[in-house]
Amino acid sequence: MSLSRRIGLNTAAQLAGRLINSVMAFAILALFLPRVLPPEAYGVFAFHHTLYLLLTSLLDFGAGPIVVREASRDRGAAGRLIGQLIGLKLRFALVGVVVLIVVAAVFEGFTWRSGLLALAALHLLAHAPAGALTIFAVDMRFGRIAGAAVVGQFAWLLITLLLAAAGVREPALYLLAFGAGLWVHGALGHAWARRVVTIRHDATAAQRRALWHEVWPAGVSMSMAAVYFYIDTVMLRPMQGEEAVAIYSAAYRLMTFALMVPVLFSQVVLPVFSRLWATGGGAALEPFQRRCTRLLLGLGVLVPAALWPVAPDVMALVYPPEYAGGARSLAILSLAVVLVFSAYPHVLTLLAAGRQRLMMVISTAGALLNVSLNLVMIPRFGIEGAAWTTVITELFVLLAAALGAWRCAGVTPKGAWLLRPVLCAAGVAGGLAWLLPLLADAAPIVRVVLAAGLGLAGIAATGVLPLRLEEPTRPADAAAAAGGSA
Repeated sequence: MSLSRRIGLNTAAQLAGRLINSVMAFAILALFLPRVLPPEAYGVFAFHHTLYLLLTSLLDFGAGPIVVREASRDRGAAGRLIGQLIGLKLRFALVGVVVLIVVAAVFEGFTWRSGLLALAALHLLAHAPAGALTIFAVDMRFGRIAGAAVVGQFAWLLITLLLAAAGVREPALYLLAFGAGLWVHGALGHAWARRVVTIRHDATAAQRRALWHEVWPAGVSMSMAAVYFYIDTVMLRPMQGEEAVAIYSAAYRLMTFALMVPVLFSQVVLPVFSRLWATGGGAALEPFQRRCTRLLLGLGVLVPAALWPVAPDVMALVYPPEYAGGARSLAILSLAVVLVFSAYPHVLTLLAAGRQRLMMVISTAGALLNVSLNLVMIPRFGIEGAAWTTVITELFVLLAAALGAWRCAGVTPKGAWLLRPVLCAAGVAGGLAWLLPLLADAAPIVRVVLAAGLGLAGIAATGVLPLRLEEPTRPADAAAAAGGSA
């Protein structure tokens, strides 16, 4: 099976699973709960749910990608490495549970709601057994990862529907439902992983130190990245109140829905990045990295081109009228999508090259920039200020990661490859600017379908699909390979 086909199938499996998960999560978070809970209660839910997501991204402290990288190079060590990963996740989860309980007490007081939130916080512990699913990333068999997530997500959906049918209006109980789904996911993932690998917890002190030496810079980097990705919502509540959190979260969830593409694609190609770097450094990695960059830019740049003009229609189509004020924030956040898409290949290059410390510096600087800007922008411009802060932060991260990839691996974008996707995006934006005024009185769904159709046509015109990730074999290379075989 060709590399492009293998990556395409695994990415498709990941996308199919994540699409199912995202549709269910979107149905719960965007379509269902805003209609079940009043905006103030939904703001409470969104505030604590964002904290859950923030802490979840910190639980392995960067060990997940490092374990994938090292186990991809030495499959025999996978059982021990995954055992170390599970232990690390468990220790950080215990700390996270304490943090969530303290935050609940500070914001909600010592009430029965705080007690329910304390129970909901225990869901962090479920991420430890779920770490065993890493073996399927190492083996590039992502169907199992997606399957466990789908089952857990379905459990969340089912419990949420039962609560709503019972007339429940307490946001803490819906957070408990979210946590229950993660317990199902973790238990099932651990059981499936044990069928293909013996999970060992017998690492020596020297092995633990060696892994920690590689992990902690990546952990700080991922922690800081989580801060600048989620902190906007957390900072909005004390500065603007629960309703601002609800409206901004509604727009932000639409942006994160699009980001599943580079996230899942990067999970699939990380082992390839690692093996190419181990084989021949930057020279071996550069052709593959350039193709990945072209693919993600070609997909990402069409998002703001198609979404910005119809952001009010999207908000009207998805959310109740109370959330219409998030349309401008959604349009602004669409600019961050293309920046995040474009940054991923450079971040993967740094990770494959073992430059976790440089990633740590970039992420820390991004987090400091984000928090500083939010302190200025949110009081002045509200949720739109938070959106512009996100865009500026992601631009900084992209530029810094691209510079780092060039300096450590000699990897640079190829301008001629990037021009065509940008021109296609400009064509989509121009087409919408001409057509949408003709449909000024049309229903929002008509305008959104038009924008989506032009966006898909733009993606087709970029030529980034189907995947073409192999480097064509040059005659000199073929001759050298033949000589080596002889």
